[in-house]
Amino acid sequence: MFSDNRRNREKMLRQLQIYSFMVYDTLLYLDAYPDSKEAIASYNKYKSLEAKAKYEYESKYGPICMPEATDSWAWTNGPWPWQNDKEVK
Repeated sequence: MFSDNRRNREKMLRQLQIYSFMVYDTLLYLDAYPDSKEAIASYNKYKSLEAKAKYEYESKYGPICMPEATDSWAWTNGPWPWQNDKEVK
C-alpha cells in the first residue's frame, strides 16, 4: 500500500488541482460576465488559495512545473508528481 507520505502528497496535489480548476473555470465565466463582482471575488479567493497550495506543495515536494530562468536544472531531481515511492529509490 501507499505510504503516509505518498497519500499526503496526492492529497496536496489534488487540492492544488481543485483550486487551479476553480481559477480557470472562473476565468471562463468572467469572459462572458466581466462585471460580475461575485465572480471577481471568487477568482481572487481561488487564485490566492491556489498560490498557497502550490507554495506548500513545492516547499515539501519540489517544483510542480519548470521554473523560469535559473542557474541550475536541479528541479528534475527527486520524484515526479506521478511517481510512487518505490520508483524513486
